[in-house]
Amino acid sequence: MRYSRQEILIGENNQKILNEKTIAVVGLGAIGSVTVDLLSRAGVNLIIIDRDIVELNNLQRQFFNEEDVEKPKALAIRSRLKKINSEIKISSFAEDLTFENINLLSKADLILDCTDNLETRFLINDFCLKNNKEWIYSAAIKTIGTIKHFKPKKACFKCIFKEIKGLESCETAGVLASTTMITASIQADMAIKILTNKETIDEMIRFDIKNSEIEKIRIKKINCEACKGKYEYLQRKTTIVKSCGEYFQITNKPINLKKLKNKLEKLGKVKYYEEYLQYKNIIIFNNGRALIKAKNEKQAKSDFSKFIGN
Repeated sequence: MRYSRQEILIGENNQKILNEKTIAVVGLGAIGSVTVDLLSRAGVNLIIIDRDIVELNNLQRQFFNEEDVEKPKALAIRSRLKKINSEIKISSFAEDLTFENINLLSKADLILDCTDNLETRFLINDFCLKNNKEWIYSAAIKTIGTIKHFKPKKACFKCIFKEIKGLESCETAGVLASTTMITASIQADMAIKILTNKETIDEMIRFDIKNSEIEKIRIKKINCEACKGKYEYLQRKTTIVKSCGEYFQITNKPINLKKLKNKLEKLGKVKYYEEYLQYKNIIIFNNGRALIKAKNEKQAKSDFSKFIGN
């Protein structure tokens, strides 16, 4: 049997529970790509969401292959997961999670944050508070990994973090693959415990593989604005954001990809797929969202206007 080794530890009934549950994983980078791999092997149904494409520097720590470079992560990893476990249900979305499409998370029994930015985490926090859902926060930088299970009526993410700027990123500070894989493993194990009604700790887990240290940090509920029901991120809209790497994301109204393909083919070679197309340094999806490789925001906006239009 596919799950026989796992059932020895969790039991046949708990395995049936996992097969009926759905986890939403937001972010398919270093932590998320490993997490969904582990969960798919465990037999959990998945909703996977990521706005980025695969870059060559991702391969050092993310579960992608060279043939995946320049493909949307959500679509590339969906193909991989189907080869791992054809029995589970997988819904994939090559989209930026915003207040406008946050209901993509509604059918999930548990939500896992594997993103690389605080704004999306605040959005997930607001959604889960409003809808009484549980979620797991995970992050990794350098040799340090952090995981926290957030539960209804307990301390929330905003009780801990206040600002969305000023934190280091993997792009500037670096990260080891071993750090992200340990973080993903702890998160996946915690998710399985939650789905099978096993107890998890309230503390935040923080480890440093450089010094082989691990600590549990107690978090106090402070009744922040989010705890009081002020969900500001469920109504916040952004039109351009910097993605991990050299890409800028610009959101626009839905677009007819076939018409755009015909237009751009007069200028050069176009790679056309059912859900997106690629032209030079631009990848654009049928919902109007574009990823543009550029040196700065000004160049990204200029290329968007030049080749796609406002």
